[in-house]
Amino acid sequence: MQNWSVKDDIRDYWSLRAQTYDLSPGHGIARHTEIEAWSQLIRRHLGDGEGRKALDLACGTGVMTMLMHGLGFKVTGLDFTEPMMARAKRKADDAKASIRFLTRDAEETMEPDGTYDVIIARHLVWTLTDPDKAFADWLRILKPGGRLLIIDGDFVRKHWMEKLLPLLDRVFGKQQDGHSLLTPEQWDHHERIVGQVHFKDGIRADDTVKLFQATGFGELRIATDLADIRRSRGISLLSRKGLASTLQHRFAISGRKPL
Repeated sequence: MQNWSVKDDIRDYWSLRAQTYDLSPGHGIARHTEIEAWSQLIRRHLGDGEGRKALDLACGTGVMTMLMHGLGFKVTGLDFTEPMMARAKRKADDAKASIRFLTRDAEETMEPDGTYDVIIARHLVWTLTDPDKAFADWLRILKPGGRLLIIDGDFVRKHWMEKLLPLLDRVFGKQQDGHSLLTPEQWDHHERIVGQVHFKDGIRADDTVKLFQATGFGELRIATDLADIRRSRGISLLSRKGLASTLQHRFAISGRKPL
């Protein structure tokens, strides 16, 4: 019952966030240069699409789903938040993109064994309630030789300079960042969720590597410098957003299911 209540809380939170999710910097992808930067990262880890079957876990409003489709993958988007999925479906319909969508829990996909060539999950692992179970399920539904790509970051532990940003806001006025659109109630909801998930103290690249290894993935590719993504967004290092983005620990890690 405890896990269910946490997931119910997560579903409610992201349902509320659906309306403004794409407007928050780092969530939606608006610039051509950013699309290209994400495309290069995906190709480095997963290769070219070429009609291969891909699963976008916790696809939300379909940002990465549409990107994967544009790279030539045959994509399925999976999420358990209906308002997010509704926006993803509209994007696919508007683009006349043939994309399959599933309303399911990313920790227990219920997909058949050996279904996908690649799986991608952006900003999901830090929210998991049972990461060991989730990784085992993802390994199961990958084809032999298939790859899982995790893109995430530590959004809990803050660099000491990040802790000064609210003080600077009080001196110079509130500056916009990736979460400026959140209401105080949504922030409270967010903090309540963080306190209940498995990685409530934050997730690092090393934690994710251990999950890959413990599950049986091999041939890991690890990137902890995602500066090219930040630069593609046109954010100055001298800005509040640039400073916050630079100080956050972000990573992209992929692993291969053994043949």
